[in-house]
Amino acid sequence: MASYTMELKNYIEMWSQYDTVSTREKIEIGRVKLFDFEYPIFNEDYRKVFETNFIRKFYMREIGFETEGLFKFNLETWLLIHMPYFNRMFESELIEYDPLINSKVDVVHNKINDKNQNDTRNLSGVSSSTGNNTSNTDQQSDSEMLDDQFNRSLDSNNPDSRLAITAQDGIGVIEYASGIKENKDTGKKNSSGQMIGVSNDTSLSDANAESSDILASNINDVEDFIQSRVGKIGVQSYSKMVMEYRLALVRVEKTLFDEMQELFMLVY
Repeated sequence: MASYTMELKNYIEMWSQYDTVSTREKIEIGRVKLFDFEYPIFNEDYRKVFETNFIRKFYMREIGFETEGLFKFNLETWLLIHMPYFNRMFESELIEYDPLINSKVDVVHNKINDKNQNDTRNLSGVSSSTGNNTSNTDQQSDSEMLDDQFNRSLDSNNPDSRLAITAQDGIGVIEYASGIKENKDTGKKNSSGQMIGVSNDTSLSDANAESSDILASNINDVEDFIQSRVGKIGVQSYSKMVMEYRLALVRVEKTLFDEMQELFMLVY
């Protein structure tokens, strides 16, 4: 029973006091009448859930203002000011993550080098060579040669007696001859000789060479580098990480309703 102002349920049930409906249905009918204004919400599907939970949370609480009209005005003002902040908290609670991972680094590196290169090269050179060849020749030879010559002339004019002269080679016998003329020449030759020669060959040559060329090249260089590192860094233990994860799961809605108590009388 209210002591100073009216309880929130009096305003909610006022819209269905002549209907035979359940408390759930009374709350739904009164919700539409209470929240008949626009305010930011992170998800439209959550609007009805939030409004119903608000009524149930403060159903037996006395409003902190003299009239229900003044209460609705301050309720709308409070939601317009504070809901953008709590919407971000609601959205962060929806992020799914691994509580045992506190480090994730993705590095993507893409490098493209397009290069056109023209090179001109000039080559020149001078070469010279000098040659000097000297040869000495000293040659000496000794030789000995025997020369035997034998000539025989026979005349046969009815000889009176036989002869028994052999031929030069000892084969055959000459039996008849009217005249014999022989010439025998035996000689021995010795020869010796010596040849000495000196040869000098000197040559000198010079050569000059010069050339040039032009090189054109196109270089296309593409470099892709992707690195991903996931894990835990630092001295923080896994048990502490799990504890902080559980604390982060405290419902944002409870924090929101705790701050909205300023719209109601702080008496119980």
